[in-house]
Formats: sequence, C-alpha cells, structure tokens
Amino acid sequence: MTYTKLSVLLVDDVEANLIALEAQLGILNCELVRASSGNEALRQLLKREFAVMLLDVQMPEMNGYEVARYARDNPATRDVPIIFVTAMHETEESMLRGYGAGAVDFLIKPINPYVLRSKVRVFLDLCLSRRSLADEIAAHKKTLAELEAFNYSVSHDLRAPLRPLDGFSQALLEDCGDKLDARSKDYLNRIRGAAQRMGQLIDDLLKLSRLSRAEIKRQRVDLSTLAQSIVVELRRNEPARDVEFIFEGEAQVQADPNLLQIVLENLLRNAWKFTEKKPRCKIEFGRQGEQGDPVFFVRDDGVGFDPNYAHRLFQPFQRLHADAEFEGTGIGLAIVNRIIRRHGGRIWAEAALDKGATFFFTLADTHTV
Repeated sequence: MTYTKLSVLLVDDVEANLIALEAQLGILNCELVRASSGNEALRQLLKREFAVMLLDVQMPEMNGYEVARYARDNPATRDVPIIFVTAMHETEESMLRGYGAGAVDFLIKPINPYVLRSKVRVFLDLCLSRRSLADEIAAHKKTLAELEAFNYSVSHDLRAPLRPLDGFSQALLEDCGDKLDARSKDYLNRIRGAAQRMGQLIDDLLKLSRLSRAEIKRQRVDLSTLAQSIVVELRRNEPARDVEFIFEGEAQVQADPNLLQIVLENLLRNAWKFTEKKPRCKIEFGRQGEQGDPVFFVRDDGVGFDPNYAHRLFQPFQRLHADAEFEGTGIGLAIVNRIIRRHGGRIWAEAALDKGATFFFTLADTHTV
C-alpha cells in the first residue's frame, strides 16, 4: 500500500508558537501541519492521518481540552495521540482532566527541543509500525483468500478423475460381476476403496484449511448432550455392537457448538473404531477438576497406542495404526487440535498398547455448571 508522508498536527492560536514548534521539529522526517484554532484542528484531523497532535491548552473559543474531547468522540479521529502543550504548570485536577480527554503526555513551555523531538519521534515510529502491521494484515488476508481459491480449485481438479474411477468400477462390478473371477472383483473393489479414501482425504484437508479462518461463535453448550447425540448415531449404524457408554452429568461450556460437535465426533468415533475388535468394550466421556478450568476427556479400553509416539498424534497424516487394521486419513486429530487451540485450550493423550487411550482437552473461558 502507498502511504503519504507522516504528518504532525501543530495547534496553537499564537503564530510565534507555531513558528517555534516548526523550527524545533523541522529536522524530523515528517510534514508539519498548522492549525490556529480548535475548529481548524478538528477539520485537519478529518482530512488526513496524523502520527501525533501537539495541542495548546489555552486557546480562545475552544480550549485544548474541548478539542481533545471532540476528537475522542469522533471514531474517525479518536486514535490520534495528543500531547498537550501549556505555558502553565497544570494542577493535578487539570492534568487528570487532560488525560481523561485523551492526552498521552504534557509539555510545559518553554519546551526543551530535545525532549520535544524525542517524544514526537516515538509517535512517528509508532505510526510507521501501525502502517507496517496494517500492510502485513492486508497481505495475510490476501494470501488466505488466494489459498482458499487454490484449495477449491485443486479439490475440484482432484475430485474430477475420482468420480469416474469409482463410478465405472462400481458399474463393472454390477454389470459384469458374474463374468469376473474373485481376483478381478478384488481389484475393482480396491480401486473403489482407494478412490473413496482419496475423496475423504480431500474433504478432510479442506476442512482443516477452513478451520483456520472460521469465526468462533461462543455460546452455552452442554458437551454431555452433544456426546450422547453422537453415540445415538454410532449405535444406529452398528446396533449389534456391545458397547457401554458412561457420560458425565451436565458439562456446560462457552464455546462454538458446531466446532465442538466436530471435536466430540472425531474423539468418540475414534474410540468406537479402536474398540471394534473387542466383543465388549467401554467408552467414557467425563470431566476432571472442580477448581479452575476443568479438563474433559474421552476414554476407551481399545487397542491404545505406543505412548512414545503420542507427540505425532495431532500432526496431519500421522497415523499410529496401519490402514489394514483401521481405516482413516490421519487428519481427524489435527482438526480436533486446531479447533481446541482456536478456543484457547489444549489437547493431549495418554495410552498404552492394548490398554486403551484417553484424550484430554481444555477450553479457555470455560464456565461449567
């Protein structure tokens, strides 16, 4: 972005004082703008950006405190730093009035040129930093927009060959299945499975990408109610399984309900998946800690994992079990981790091989009932 030269607003009703300020600040790399009255100062503030305003306190018609108050009341001018300049040693009451009106400092006349330049230079540097930050934010937003467009484009291009791959394989099985031997059918089923896994991977990658930009809309959410609704769906899909579920009582939090739904779905579906080889198993959702921020957990008594590799769990594409044992894309826990971190919390896991796993998480600004 192209910016104009940094400007400093000098406000004084006495011409000689304005000339003195210009002489003292002339060596700085900025444009000095004069205003000989409060009304003129307010007009100048609306015309351009100022790094700082040097504002005389004692002026006719409108004094410096009134100018500062009007500037603070206007959203377009309220962020301009104000240094009051006065020939009088202000009382504590008047200085408090000045700070209440928006002053960041006071200078007493006659002003030491070195002190004046030093203070003004600080605000020039701050203004440059704000501009630089604004540029970085704008560039970041542009990059995110371009990345999102790229993601959609790539996902579309990747999906295009997957649909006919899966569709034609299915058509061959349905139309020519009676003419194919077992090996040929197995090959076609493998092709379909690979195409479906690739499609799921694309979906998960897009979901992971969107989570970085999704707005957090906090409201009261009962995690136990969410967990129970997910379990109902799991039981409906596999009614023959013998799984005991244990739920915490009410677990009210201030969080985004849609994002927390994704968290619990991933954790509970993982617990369901990694206990499927046991004839009877137990899955638990609960809460620890009554003081301070509570810790929520999802626990199962399934296959567990080697705790030496726990640090890899929440990284994309990191899986601790082979595809032949348990299906998955290796993205689910990365999504969970990102949602939890966006809520200001953290997540970790404890486990042992063949002794189950427990996933713990916290949420910032959590209020439980």
